[in-house]
Amino acid sequence: MNSAALTSSPALLALATMDQRLLRLLDAILDEVHLARAAARVGWPLPAAANALERCRQLLRDPLLEDGGQQMRLSSLAQTLREPLRLALGGDGTASPAHEQDLPTLARRVRILMPDYPAQVVAQPLYQELSASAPLLDLEFQTWQGDADAAARLERGETDLVLGAATPTNTLRGREVLQERCVVVMRRDHPAAQQLTMARWLEYPNLQIACHDTLNRRIDEQLATQGLRRRIGMVIPNFLMAPALLQGSDLIAVMPMYCVPAATAAHPVVLACLRPPLPLEAPPLRLLHHRRHADDRAVAHVAQGLERIVRQRFDVR
Repeated sequence: MNSAALTSSPALLALATMDQRLLRLLDAILDEVHLARAAARVGWPLPAAANALERCRQLLRDPLLEDGGQQMRLSSLAQTLREPLRLALGGDGTASPAHEQDLPTLARRVRILMPDYPAQVVAQPLYQELSASAPLLDLEFQTWQGDADAAARLERGETDLVLGAATPTNTLRGREVLQERCVVVMRRDHPAAQQLTMARWLEYPNLQIACHDTLNRRIDEQLATQGLRRRIGMVIPNFLMAPALLQGSDLIAVMPMYCVPAATAAHPVVLACLRPPLPLEAPPLRLLHHRRHADDRAVAHVAQGLERIVRQRFDVR
């Protein structure tokens, strides 16, 4: 760190005393304005991140994150720390998007694992964006077989980026891209659509999407605590098969809202999306990479574009 650049105030002097791991966490907090998301982004357990934030507050003599009512906000001091933090983190080996002048020369294939319906939505805009900014980058969307499989393949080096509900670890780094809600999905004139109770939900056969193993496990665990179980009338491998099956039957499915295929002119299936009759949160959608890619400019550039497109396309649904 260039100490001469950090001597204009007590706060900047305090930055000069922090190690790189603490600086990276603070940088993530300034970006996310959310401690849990910042911790996931840099691969820290939440309790450790909370302790580190408290240490930053003591060193900087400032709350940094303040209660803004419905959401947290940065303090006035925190808003002035972005540029000093950028300088302090320069050259520490942390992955960052490639410089614009380098993008046209990036030449490699980046492999992506994500569920089929989100992939269908983001593939074209991501390809168009990369064709303009990094024309020598190639993309490979791989077959999604669930979060556990995706995390294992990322560990083994068989893929480069994972967009799913897998949890960051010491070797898998990631950040939360989208916090979605779970919905119960059925045809609009389904007998249970007018008043969905627990009894009505369990009365009808469920359509289970096998590739969403994290959510399936959570549903069955919650039902088991009440001594209940659902009947799985059909299991299918992916989300794109679901609309036609739901529209033409009494099957009911539970899925994150971002995985409910939207109606289009080519496939005008409009489904009812209802609140589940049990407290059920969708696992957050996270974008993960392995720490072996910490210096991989191609992976960083694709991840940046993918995250932006996912937020644009799904955050408003």
